[in-house]
Amino acid sequence: MRNANIVKSDRGQIVIVLALVLPVLLLMAGLALDVGILYATKAKLSTSVDAACLTAMKNLSDNSPQAQATAGQLGTGIFNANFGANPPTPSVTFPTDAHGAQQVQVTATAYVQTFFMRYLPQWASVPVSATAVATRGKLVMSIVLDRSGSMCGGTEHCDSGVTGDNGGEALKAAVPLFLANFDNSSTGDEIAMSSFASNATVDSTINYSFKTPITTAVSALSFTGGTFGTGAGPAPSESNTSIGPPLSLAQAQNGSITPLPGQNIVRVIVYFTDGLMNTVQDNFHCGGKTSSTLTLINYGGHDSGSQVDFFDPTSATTDWGNYTSGTGFPYTAGGAICKDSNGNIVTKFPSQQSGTQVTFSQSAVTAEAKYRAIQTAIALRTATPATFIFAIGLGTGVTTTTQAFLAQLANDPSYTATYIKGQPSGLFFYIPSCTGSALTTCKAQLNTAFQTIAAKVLLRLT
Repeated sequence: MRNANIVKSDRGQIVIVLALVLPVLLLMAGLALDVGILYATKAKLSTSVDAACLTAMKNLSDNSPQAQATAGQLGTGIFNANFGANPPTPSVTFPTDAHGAQQVQVTATAYVQTFFMRYLPQWASVPVSATAVATRGKLVMSIVLDRSGSMCGGTEHCDSGVTGDNGGEALKAAVPLFLANFDNSSTGDEIAMSSFASNATVDSTINYSFKTPITTAVSALSFTGGTFGTGAGPAPSESNTSIGPPLSLAQAQNGSITPLPGQNIVRVIVYFTDGLMNTVQDNFHCGGKTSSTLTLINYGGHDSGSQVDFFDPTSATTDWGNYTSGTGFPYTAGGAICKDSNGNIVTKFPSQQSGTQVTFSQSAVTAEAKYRAIQTAIALRTATPATFIFAIGLGTGVTTTTQAFLAQLANDPSYTATYIKGQPSGLFFYIPSCTGSALTTCKAQLNTAFQTIAAKVLLRLT
Protein backbone atom coordinates (compact mmCIF):
# COMPACT_ATOMS: atom_id res chain seq x y z
CA MET A 1 0.00 0.00 0.00
CA ARG A 2 2.78 2.40 0.77
CA ASN A 3 4.35 1.92 -2.67
CA ALA A 4 0.96 2.44 -4.34
CA ASN A 5 0.50 5.82 -2.65
CA ILE A 6 3.86 6.94 -3.91
CA VAL A 7 2.92 6.03 -7.48
CA LYS A 8 -0.44 7.86 -7.31
CA SER A 9 0.94 11.16 -5.96
CA ASP A 10 0.66 14.27 -8.35
CA ARG A 11 3.04 16.41 -6.36
CA GLY A 12 5.89 17.96 -8.45
CA GLN A 13 4.34 17.33 -11.89
CA ILE A 14 3.78 21.07 -12.56
CA VAL A 15 7.52 21.60 -12.51
CA ILE A 16 7.95 19.07 -15.26
CA VAL A 17 5.14 20.65 -17.33
CA LEU A 18 6.60 24.13 -16.83
CA ALA A 19 10.04 22.91 -17.84
CA LEU A 20 8.56 21.56 -21.04
CA VAL A 21 6.25 24.54 -21.85
CA LEU A 22 8.36 27.51 -20.76
CA PRO A 23 10.79 27.40 -23.70
CA VAL A 24 7.83 27.31 -26.06
CA LEU A 25 6.21 30.28 -24.31
CA LEU A 26 9.44 32.23 -24.38
CA LEU A 27 9.91 31.40 -28.06
CA MET A 28 6.36 32.57 -28.87
CA ALA A 29 6.85 35.80 -26.89
CA GLY A 30 10.14 36.42 -28.63
CA LEU A 31 8.58 35.67 -32.00
CA ALA A 32 5.78 38.15 -31.27
CA LEU A 33 8.34 40.79 -30.34
CA ASP A 34 10.39 40.22 -33.48
CA VAL A 35 7.27 40.19 -35.68
CA GLY A 36 6.15 43.46 -34.09
CA ILE A 37 9.51 45.04 -34.92
CA LEU A 38 9.27 43.72 -38.48
CA TYR A 39 5.73 45.12 -38.82
CA ALA A 40 6.75 48.55 -37.50
CA THR A 41 9.70 48.63 -39.90
CA LYS A 42 7.46 47.65 -42.80
CA ALA A 43 4.99 50.44 -41.95
CA LYS A 44 7.78 53.02 -41.71
CA LEU A 45 9.26 51.77 -44.97
CA SER A 46 5.90 51.93 -46.76
CA THR A 47 5.28 55.50 -45.58
CA SER A 48 8.77 56.50 -46.70
CA VAL A 49 8.51 55.03 -50.22
CA ASP A 50 5.03 56.56 -50.67
CA ALA A 51 6.32 60.01 -49.72
CA ALA A 52 9.39 59.59 -51.93
CA CYS A 53 7.25 58.46 -54.87
CA LEU A 54 4.86 61.41 -54.62
CA THR A 55 7.71 63.88 -54.21
CA ALA A 56 9.59 62.51 -57.20
CA MET A 57 6.45 62.59 -59.37
CA LYS A 58 5.55 66.11 -58.27
CA ASN A 59 9.00 67.34 -59.26
CA LEU A 60 9.24 65.43 -62.53
CA SER A 61 8.58 68.15 -65.08
CA ASP A 62 9.38 65.89 -68.04
CA ASN A 63 11.05 62.57 -68.77
CA SER A 64 14.51 63.93 -69.61
CA PRO A 65 17.55 62.49 -67.78
CA GLN A 66 18.12 65.83 -66.03
CA ALA A 67 14.53 66.00 -64.76
CA GLN A 68 14.68 62.37 -63.61
CA ALA A 69 17.95 62.96 -61.75
CA THR A 70 16.49 65.96 -59.92
CA ALA A 71 13.26 64.13 -59.09
CA GLY A 72 15.24 61.11 -57.86
CA GLN A 73 17.38 63.24 -55.56
CA LEU A 74 14.36 64.99 -54.07
CA GLY A 75 12.53 61.69 -53.64
CA THR A 76 15.51 60.13 -51.89
CA GLY A 77 15.77 63.12 -49.55
CA ILE A 78 12.12 62.81 -48.54
CA PHE A 79 12.56 59.05 -48.07
CA ASN A 80 15.47 59.60 -45.68
CA ALA A 81 13.60 62.29 -43.75
CA ASN A 82 10.58 60.03 -43.25
CA PHE A 83 12.49 56.86 -42.40
CA GLY A 84 14.73 58.43 -39.77
CA ALA A 85 18.01 57.04 -38.48
CA ASN A 86 20.06 54.63 -40.63
CA PRO A 87 17.80 54.63 -43.68
CA PRO A 88 18.40 52.10 -46.46
CA THR A 89 19.18 53.44 -49.93
CA PRO A 90 15.99 53.52 -52.03
CA SER A 91 15.88 52.73 -55.72
CA VAL A 92 14.07 55.42 -57.72
CA THR A 93 13.28 54.47 -61.32
CA PHE A 94 11.13 56.02 -64.06
CA PRO A 95 9.31 53.37 -66.10
CA THR A 96 6.25 53.89 -68.30
CA ASP A 97 3.03 51.91 -68.35
CA ALA A 98 1.55 50.03 -71.31
CA HIS A 99 0.22 53.29 -72.77
CA GLY A 100 3.44 55.23 -72.37
CA ALA A 101 2.27 57.15 -69.28
CA GLN A 102 5.14 58.26 -67.07
CA GLN A 103 5.59 56.38 -63.81
CA VAL A 104 7.81 56.73 -60.76
CA GLN A 105 8.71 53.56 -58.88
CA VAL A 106 10.45 53.64 -55.50
CA THR A 107 11.66 50.42 -53.88
CA ALA A 108 13.58 50.04 -50.63
CA THR A 109 14.71 47.11 -48.47
CA ALA A 110 15.66 47.34 -44.78
CA TYR A 111 17.34 44.49 -42.89
CA VAL A 112 16.02 43.95 -39.36
CA GLN A 113 18.29 42.30 -36.80
CA THR A 114 16.08 39.97 -34.75
CA PHE A 115 16.37 39.24 -31.02
CA PHE A 116 14.92 35.78 -30.48
CA MET A 117 14.63 34.51 -34.03
CA ARG A 118 18.39 34.88 -34.42
CA TYR A 119 18.83 31.57 -32.62
CA LEU A 120 17.82 30.12 -35.95
CA PRO A 121 20.73 31.37 -38.13
CA GLN A 122 18.63 31.87 -41.25
CA TRP A 123 16.43 34.38 -39.33
CA ALA A 124 19.17 36.43 -37.71
CA SER A 125 18.64 39.22 -40.25
CA VAL A 126 15.25 39.54 -41.97
CA PRO A 127 14.79 41.70 -45.12
CA VAL A 128 11.68 43.91 -45.25
CA SER A 129 10.79 45.53 -48.57
CA ALA A 130 8.24 48.08 -49.80
CA THR A 131 7.44 49.45 -53.25
CA ALA A 132 5.37 52.43 -54.37
CA VAL A 133 4.39 53.22 -57.96
CA ALA A 134 2.80 56.49 -59.06
CA THR A 135 1.39 56.86 -62.56
CA ARG A 136 0.97 60.28 -64.04
CA GLY A 137 -2.15 60.00 -66.11
CA LYS A 138 -1.98 61.56 -69.54
CA LEU A 139 -2.92 65.21 -69.07
CA VAL A 140 -5.56 66.59 -71.42
CA MET A 141 -6.05 70.27 -70.54
CA SER A 142 -7.64 73.40 -71.95
CA ILE A 143 -6.71 76.87 -70.71
CA VAL A 144 -9.55 79.41 -71.09
CA LEU A 145 -8.45 83.06 -70.85
CA ASP A 146 -10.33 86.35 -70.60
CA ARG A 147 -9.24 88.97 -73.19
CA SER A 148 -12.06 91.44 -72.60
CA GLY A 149 -11.43 95.20 -72.62
CA SER A 150 -11.17 95.47 -68.84
CA MET A 151 -8.00 93.35 -68.97
CA CYS A 152 -6.07 96.16 -70.65
CA GLY A 153 -3.78 98.59 -68.86
CA GLY A 154 -0.13 99.52 -68.71
CA THR A 155 1.53 98.43 -71.94
CA GLU A 156 -1.55 96.51 -73.15
CA HIS A 157 -3.81 97.54 -76.00
CA CYS A 158 -7.06 99.06 -74.72
CA ASP A 159 -10.42 99.98 -76.16
CA SER A 160 -10.75 103.69 -76.81
CA GLY A 161 -11.79 105.42 -73.62
CA VAL A 162 -11.60 102.24 -71.53
CA THR A 163 -9.60 102.25 -68.32
CA GLY A 164 -8.76 98.71 -67.27
CA ASP A 165 -6.28 97.06 -64.97
CA ASN A 166 -3.00 95.34 -65.84
CA GLY A 167 -4.49 91.86 -65.87
CA GLY A 168 -3.36 91.28 -69.42
CA GLU A 169 0.25 92.01 -68.60
CA ALA A 170 0.16 89.72 -65.55
CA LEU A 171 -1.52 86.97 -67.56
CA LYS A 172 1.10 87.06 -70.30
CA ALA A 173 3.81 86.62 -67.68
CA ALA A 174 2.13 83.77 -65.77
CA VAL A 175 0.93 81.41 -68.49
CA PRO A 176 4.37 80.47 -69.95
CA LEU A 177 5.61 79.65 -66.44
CA PHE A 178 2.53 77.51 -65.90
CA LEU A 179 3.14 75.56 -69.11
CA ALA A 180 6.70 74.76 -68.02
CA ASN A 181 5.31 72.30 -65.45
CA PHE A 182 4.01 69.86 -68.05
CA ASP A 183 5.43 67.32 -70.49
CA ASN A 184 5.96 69.14 -73.78
CA SER A 185 7.31 66.09 -75.64
CA SER A 186 5.75 64.57 -78.75
CA THR A 187 4.29 61.75 -76.64
CA GLY A 188 3.55 63.67 -73.42
CA ASP A 189 0.70 65.90 -72.30
CA GLU A 190 -1.76 67.59 -74.66
CA ILE A 191 -2.92 71.16 -73.98
CA ALA A 192 -5.15 73.67 -75.80
CA MET A 193 -5.86 77.37 -75.30
CA SER A 194 -9.05 79.34 -75.91
CA SER A 195 -9.81 82.99 -75.19
CA PHE A 196 -12.93 85.11 -74.99
CA ALA A 197 -14.16 88.69 -75.13
CA SER A 198 -17.34 89.56 -77.07
CA ASN A 199 -16.62 86.39 -79.02
CA ALA A 200 -14.56 83.28 -78.30
CA THR A 201 -11.89 81.48 -80.28
CA VAL A 202 -9.65 78.44 -80.07
CA ASP A 203 -6.23 80.06 -80.26
CA SER A 204 -4.21 76.84 -80.06
CA THR A 205 -5.83 73.47 -80.73
CA ILE A 206 -5.11 70.63 -78.36
CA ASN A 207 -1.85 68.92 -79.21
CA TYR A 208 1.54 67.73 -78.04
CA SER A 209 4.48 70.18 -78.09
CA PHE A 210 2.15 72.92 -76.89
CA LYS A 211 4.52 75.37 -75.21
CA THR A 212 5.57 77.43 -78.23
CA PRO A 213 2.13 77.77 -79.90
CA ILE A 214 0.34 78.66 -76.65
CA THR A 215 3.06 81.08 -75.50
CA THR A 216 2.85 82.77 -78.91
CA ALA A 217 -0.96 82.93 -78.73
CA VAL A 218 -0.92 84.44 -75.23
CA SER A 219 1.65 87.03 -76.26
CA ALA A 220 -0.54 88.05 -79.19
CA LEU A 221 -3.73 88.59 -77.15
CA SER A 222 -5.39 91.97 -77.64
CA PHE A 223 -7.76 93.02 -74.89
CA THR A 224 -11.04 94.46 -76.14
CA GLY A 225 -14.79 93.75 -75.96
CA GLY A 226 -17.22 92.18 -73.48
CA THR A 227 -17.15 88.99 -71.41
CA PHE A 228 -18.51 86.00 -73.34
CA GLY A 229 -17.21 83.52 -70.76
CA THR A 230 -20.07 81.04 -70.59
CA GLY A 231 -20.81 77.50 -71.75
CA ALA A 232 -23.58 76.12 -73.95
CA GLY A 233 -25.51 74.71 -71.00
CA PRO A 234 -27.69 71.62 -71.39
CA ALA A 235 -28.22 72.37 -75.10
CA PRO A 236 -24.72 71.88 -76.51
CA SER A 237 -26.08 71.77 -80.06
CA GLU A 238 -25.95 75.56 -79.90
CA SER A 239 -22.19 75.38 -79.45
CA ASN A 240 -19.95 75.92 -82.45
CA THR A 241 -16.65 74.03 -82.06
CA SER A 242 -14.62 76.97 -83.38
CA ILE A 243 -16.52 80.09 -82.21
CA GLY A 244 -18.89 78.71 -79.57
CA PRO A 245 -19.08 79.39 -75.82
CA PRO A 246 -15.62 79.17 -74.22
CA LEU A 247 -16.32 76.36 -71.76
CA SER A 248 -17.92 74.35 -74.53
CA LEU A 249 -14.93 75.03 -76.79
CA ALA A 250 -12.71 73.65 -74.04
CA GLN A 251 -15.06 70.69 -73.63
CA ALA A 252 -14.81 69.94 -77.35
CA GLN A 253 -11.01 70.24 -77.34
CA ASN A 254 -10.59 67.93 -74.35
CA GLY A 255 -13.21 65.52 -75.66
CA SER A 256 -11.38 65.11 -78.96
CA ILE A 257 -8.76 63.02 -77.13
CA THR A 258 -10.22 59.55 -76.58
CA PRO A 259 -8.57 57.35 -73.95
CA LEU A 260 -7.36 53.94 -75.06
CA PRO A 261 -8.70 50.88 -73.21
CA GLY A 262 -7.22 50.90 -69.72
CA GLN A 263 -5.50 54.26 -70.21
CA ASN A 264 -5.60 56.79 -67.39
CA ILE A 265 -6.46 60.28 -68.67
CA VAL A 266 -6.70 63.37 -66.45
CA ARG A 267 -8.91 66.07 -67.98
CA VAL A 268 -8.54 69.64 -66.73
CA ILE A 269 -9.92 73.08 -67.57
CA VAL A 270 -8.27 76.22 -66.17
CA TYR A 271 -10.61 79.22 -66.43
CA PHE A 272 -9.35 82.78 -65.92
CA THR A 273 -11.44 85.97 -65.90
CA ASP A 274 -11.49 89.49 -64.46
CA GLY A 275 -15.27 89.84 -64.38
CA LEU A 276 -18.67 88.17 -64.46
CA MET A 277 -19.70 86.63 -67.76
CA ASN A 278 -22.46 88.71 -69.31
CA THR A 279 -22.79 87.39 -72.87
CA VAL A 280 -24.38 84.26 -74.34
CA GLN A 281 -24.79 82.72 -77.77
CA ASP A 282 -27.86 81.41 -79.62
CA ASN A 283 -29.18 80.75 -83.08
CA PHE A 284 -31.96 83.13 -84.20
CA HIS A 285 -34.18 83.08 -87.21
CA CYS A 286 -33.60 86.61 -88.44
CA GLY A 287 -34.43 86.40 -92.15
CA GLY A 288 -38.15 86.98 -91.86
CA LYS A 289 -40.52 85.13 -94.21
CA THR A 290 -38.00 85.19 -97.05
CA SER A 291 -35.44 82.94 -95.40
CA SER A 292 -35.17 79.86 -93.21
CA THR A 293 -31.52 80.50 -92.38
CA LEU A 294 -30.46 80.59 -88.74
CA THR A 295 -27.99 83.24 -87.61
CA LEU A 296 -25.52 82.60 -84.78
CA ILE A 297 -25.46 85.65 -82.50
CA ASN A 298 -23.61 86.63 -79.33
CA TYR A 299 -25.56 89.06 -77.16
CA GLY A 300 -25.16 90.79 -73.80
CA GLY A 301 -22.02 92.78 -73.11
CA HIS A 302 -22.69 94.91 -70.02
CA ASP A 303 -22.25 94.31 -66.29
CA SER A 304 -25.17 96.53 -65.26
CA GLY A 305 -28.14 98.36 -66.69
CA SER A 306 -30.63 97.09 -69.25
CA GLN A 307 -28.71 97.56 -72.51
CA VAL A 308 -28.07 94.39 -74.54
CA ASP A 309 -25.57 94.54 -77.40
CA PHE A 310 -25.40 92.09 -80.31
CA PHE A 311 -22.08 90.82 -81.64
CA ASP A 312 -20.70 88.98 -84.62
CA PRO A 313 -19.46 85.66 -83.08
CA THR A 314 -16.55 85.60 -85.52
CA SER A 315 -15.18 89.00 -84.45
CA ALA A 316 -13.98 90.47 -81.19
CA THR A 317 -14.75 94.02 -82.26
CA THR A 318 -17.87 93.94 -84.47
CA ASP A 319 -20.78 95.30 -82.45
CA TRP A 320 -23.95 95.34 -84.53
CA GLY A 321 -25.75 97.60 -82.05
CA ASN A 322 -28.13 97.19 -79.15
CA TYR A 323 -31.64 96.05 -78.51
CA THR A 324 -34.26 98.77 -78.37
CA SER A 325 -37.70 97.91 -77.07
CA GLY A 326 -40.24 98.02 -79.87
CA THR A 327 -37.67 98.27 -82.66
CA GLY A 328 -35.72 95.01 -82.10
CA PHE A 329 -32.05 94.38 -82.65
CA PRO A 330 -29.68 94.42 -85.64
CA TYR A 331 -28.03 91.18 -86.76
CA THR A 332 -25.78 92.43 -89.54
CA ALA A 333 -23.19 95.16 -89.87
CA GLY A 334 -25.65 96.94 -92.16
CA GLY A 335 -28.18 97.28 -89.34
CA ALA A 336 -30.77 94.76 -90.59
CA ILE A 337 -33.35 94.15 -87.86
CA CYS A 338 -33.97 90.55 -86.76
CA LYS A 339 -37.45 89.31 -87.74
CA ASP A 340 -38.78 85.78 -87.20
CA SER A 341 -40.37 83.45 -89.74
CA ASN A 342 -43.69 85.26 -89.31
CA GLY A 343 -42.12 88.60 -90.07
CA ASN A 344 -42.37 89.81 -86.47
CA ILE A 345 -39.56 91.71 -84.75
CA VAL A 346 -37.67 89.40 -82.36
CA THR A 347 -37.93 90.69 -78.79
CA LYS A 348 -37.08 87.58 -76.75
CA PHE A 349 -34.33 84.98 -76.40
CA PRO A 350 -34.63 81.24 -75.63
CA SER A 351 -33.79 80.82 -71.94
CA GLN A 352 -32.49 77.37 -71.02
CA GLN A 353 -32.85 78.33 -67.37
CA SER A 354 -36.61 78.89 -67.54
CA GLY A 355 -37.40 76.84 -70.63
CA THR A 356 -39.32 79.80 -72.06
CA GLN A 357 -38.76 82.84 -74.27
CA VAL A 358 -37.53 85.76 -72.14
CA THR A 359 -37.56 89.46 -73.05
CA PHE A 360 -34.09 90.92 -73.61
CA SER A 361 -32.52 92.65 -70.61
CA GLN A 362 -28.98 92.61 -69.37
CA SER A 363 -29.95 91.11 -66.00
CA ALA A 364 -31.80 88.27 -67.74
CA VAL A 365 -28.90 87.61 -70.13
CA THR A 366 -26.35 87.62 -67.29
CA ALA A 367 -28.45 85.17 -65.26
CA GLU A 368 -28.71 82.96 -68.33
CA ALA A 369 -24.93 83.12 -68.84
CA LYS A 370 -24.32 81.94 -65.28
CA TYR A 371 -26.86 79.14 -65.60
CA ARG A 372 -25.37 77.82 -68.84
CA ALA A 373 -21.86 77.95 -67.42
CA ILE A 374 -22.83 75.97 -64.31
CA GLN A 375 -24.72 73.37 -66.35
CA THR A 376 -21.73 72.96 -68.66
CA ALA A 377 -19.41 72.60 -65.67
CA ILE A 378 -21.63 69.89 -64.16
CA ALA A 379 -21.65 68.04 -67.49
CA LEU A 380 -17.86 68.22 -67.59
CA ARG A 381 -17.47 66.92 -64.05
CA THR A 382 -19.92 64.03 -64.51
CA ALA A 383 -18.54 62.82 -67.84
CA THR A 384 -16.22 59.80 -68.15
CA PRO A 385 -13.42 60.55 -67.62
CA ALA A 386 -14.39 63.49 -65.43
CA THR A 387 -12.95 67.00 -65.79
CA PHE A 388 -11.34 68.97 -62.96
CA ILE A 389 -12.09 72.71 -63.23
CA PHE A 390 -9.90 75.41 -61.69
CA ALA A 391 -10.98 79.07 -61.76
CA ILE A 392 -9.04 82.29 -61.21
CA GLY A 393 -10.76 85.65 -60.70
CA LEU A 394 -8.78 88.89 -60.85
CA GLY A 395 -9.56 92.49 -59.96
CA THR A 396 -12.34 94.55 -58.47
CA GLY A 397 -14.75 93.41 -61.20
CA VAL A 398 -14.82 90.03 -59.48
CA THR A 399 -17.26 90.99 -56.74
CA THR A 400 -18.14 88.80 -53.76
CA THR A 401 -21.10 87.42 -55.70
CA THR A 402 -18.90 86.69 -58.71
CA GLN A 403 -16.33 85.00 -56.48
CA ALA A 404 -19.00 82.66 -55.14
CA PHE A 405 -20.14 81.91 -58.68
CA LEU A 406 -16.60 81.10 -59.88
CA ALA A 407 -16.10 78.87 -56.84
CA GLN A 408 -19.30 77.05 -57.81
CA LEU A 409 -17.97 76.70 -61.34
CA ALA A 410 -14.83 75.03 -59.95
CA ASN A 411 -16.74 73.02 -57.30
CA ASP A 412 -14.41 74.37 -54.64
CA PRO A 413 -15.06 72.40 -51.42
CA SER A 414 -14.34 75.44 -49.21
CA TYR A 415 -17.56 77.03 -50.54
CA THR A 416 -19.88 74.61 -48.77
CA ALA A 417 -23.12 76.22 -49.98
CA THR A 418 -22.48 75.19 -53.60
CA TYR A 419 -20.06 72.28 -53.28
CA ILE A 420 -21.36 69.06 -54.85
CA LYS A 421 -20.03 65.97 -53.10
CA GLY A 422 -19.15 63.12 -55.40
CA GLN A 423 -18.06 65.40 -58.23
CA PRO A 424 -14.39 66.29 -58.85
CA SER A 425 -13.19 69.09 -56.59
CA GLY A 426 -11.41 72.05 -58.12
CA LEU A 427 -10.16 75.30 -56.62
CA PHE A 428 -11.02 78.99 -56.97
CA PHE A 429 -8.37 81.70 -56.54
CA TYR A 430 -9.10 85.39 -56.08
CA ILE A 431 -6.56 88.14 -56.76
CA PRO A 432 -7.91 91.52 -55.53
CA SER A 433 -6.11 94.04 -57.72
CA CYS A 434 -3.74 94.38 -60.63
CA THR A 435 -3.99 98.15 -60.99
CA GLY A 436 -1.03 100.53 -60.92
CA SER A 437 1.41 99.84 -58.10
CA ALA A 438 -0.37 96.54 -57.35
CA LEU A 439 0.95 95.05 -60.60
CA THR A 440 4.06 93.50 -59.05
CA THR A 441 2.06 91.84 -56.28
CA CYS A 442 -0.60 90.82 -58.78
CA LYS A 443 1.96 89.09 -60.99
CA ALA A 444 3.30 87.15 -58.01
CA GLN A 445 -0.18 86.17 -56.83
CA LEU A 446 -1.31 85.11 -60.29
CA ASN A 447 1.82 83.04 -60.77
CA THR A 448 1.25 81.41 -57.36
CA ALA A 449 -2.32 80.55 -58.34
CA PHE A 450 -1.21 78.94 -61.60
CA GLN A 451 1.63 77.06 -59.88
CA THR A 452 -0.74 75.77 -57.18
CA ILE A 453 -3.02 74.46 -59.93
CA ALA A 454 0.00 72.82 -61.59
CA ALA A 455 0.90 71.07 -58.33
CA LYS A 456 -2.67 69.80 -57.95
CA VAL A 457 -2.72 68.58 -61.54
CA LEU A 458 0.62 66.83 -61.23
CA LEU A 459 -0.59 64.96 -58.14
CA ARG A 460 -3.74 63.58 -59.80
CA LEU A 461 -2.18 60.13 -59.67
CA THR A 462 -3.17 56.47 -59.60
